Amino acid sequence: MIYFLAHWDWILERSRADIVESMKNDYETISICPLQENEKNIKEIYYDSINWDLDRTKTLDFVGLRNLRKILIKLEKGSIIHIFTLKTLFLYLISSIFLTKDLKIVASVTGLGYLFAGTKLGSLLKFLIRPFIIFKINKAVDFLIFQNKENLNEFLSYSKFIGKVKIIEGSGLKTEKIIKKENFNKVPNIIFVGRLLYEKGIREFLELVKLIKNNHKANFFVAGKPDFGNKSSINKNEFDALCNNDNVTYLGEINVYSELYKYDILIQPSYHEGFSRVLLEGIYTGLWCVSNDLPGTKKIINETNWGKLIKNNNLSEYLDGINYYFEGLDTKDLHKARIIIEKKYATASILRQMKDIYNELK
Repeated sequence: MIYFLAHWDWILERSRADIVESMKNDYETISICPLQENEKNIKEIYYDSINWDLDRTKTLDFVGLRNLRKILIKLEKGSIIHIFTLKTLFLYLISSIFLTKDLKIVASVTGLGYLFAGTKLGSLLKFLIRPFIIFKINKAVDFLIFQNKENLNEFLSYSKFIGKVKIIEGSGLKTEKIIKKENFNKVPNIIFVGRLLYEKGIREFLELVKLIKNNHKANFFVAGKPDFGNKSSINKNEFDALCNNDNVTYLGEINVYSELYKYDILIQPSYHEGFSRVLLEGIYTGLWCVSNDLPGTKKIINETNWGKLIKNNNLSEYLDGINYYFEGLDTKDLHKARIIIEKKYATASILRQMKDIYNELK
């Protein structure tokens, strides 16, 4: 039995559903998260679900911390808990203070996020909590998983963690479920897919729309939702402006596997990525992908050779990257890219690596 723990049910639904489905023959996987807008899907995906009553919009919800502690106390000795995201790990470290129960803890740091984003408040919080992280993490965590080497090195330097670590690139795609793109439009459909956060580059995308329209005929789309309460989310006024933007069609959330093929170019102007899932999904579907050059995007683009990397989110360079689409694409490269993704980043590959860790913790 494996417990998946996250501070938001979206995390255990959006990026973990495929891997949980693939684990069913080997493990009973139980979710521990606040059961809110994704409750129905969570209960369908997991063997069982435990509701963690937490207000995730608060920097520190003390009642939520107490509630998590109550859940941890009830778990069987030796239970394996797989924690997802750095924020959830921090909340777990606080909740488990003076907890003597023998639990096996593996944590996936899927990206360094807000604390390491370089904002004044994030940097201050990072500085203030560091002594606690250093004090607690080696006592409470058995295994850390990262998605790229740069994140691993930075976090180990920060936390002084001396336990076992592993890099697992990606969260696993069910490639057989993805509808592949067969034809490209002369007037391309250009899409942004992701949470509507500043750190995901939504502002840059909207600025890029203006630039592209001055040079090419194209249709523009945004897929995703704001995360009100998240300090990096667009606010209500900005969201209303997006919904009423004459140059952009706002789609809400889409089923990437079954709907992404309708579009031609994926733009990812994100500032932080562990190992970009949407980039893998976009490439496998067949969209030409143009992305900010990050540790979590560089290898994907370079390895698949299906897209262009942009230094420092330079908007004029995005225009150059998009020009490749208009000049004609070699679909032989796309075929090779799909083979690479099937071999290295599909659920079977990711699950093998996760099972090795779980077996080691038993």
